[in-house]
Amino acid sequence: MRKLSVSLLMAGLLLVGIFGLIQVARGQGEVLPNGSEVVQREVDGDNTRELLAPAGAASSEAPDISFIDSQTPYCYQPDPAQDQCFINWSSMYVDAGASQYMITMTATINALGPVAHYQGFFQQTMYVTSQMHGQGFQVACGPLGAGGNPQLGNAYAWTIRARASDGLKSANYGTMYCPAFTP
Repeated sequence: MRKLSVSLLMAGLLLVGIFGLIQVARGQGEVLPNGSEVVQREVDGDNTRELLAPAGAASSEAPDISFIDSQTPYCYQPDPAQDQCFINWSSMYVDAGASQYMITMTATINALGPVAHYQGFFQQTMYVTSQMHGQGFQVACGPLGAGGNPQLGNAYAWTIRARASDGLKSANYGTMYCPAFTP
């Protein structure tokens, strides 16, 4: 009976140790060169969105910043006779956790660099509509197939980054295709 009790105790301690290691491994995300840790990531084709935190600072179970909701990125060509397109988003939205504030949100287009930068002032959310960007951000439409799709023009990579007052960050990455310029 005593051997059985000792064996069960040892097996229990071993299981507790294994589950403890699993929890430690589960809480560790990918650490980026800038010292941030990827807390959560979603990928859909060429599009990615992720939550970042200072390495070791955040729990992957309950991040205090939302994913950035960047609704309907689009590229349009107002005049088919010109190689001039405009990139915009229907809206961009992000919010901080309770007792935190949104500090910044920045949109970048690879060919142009940063195109929009918003700063918060004691606000829990940032909501930006397409009207805040006027026509949008001007880029070249490009000839048929220039971006890799034989039916469209140039492709542009874009990034939207946001940062909350607690140091947590959120980012969306994607690719947008423009209509082709066919003179």
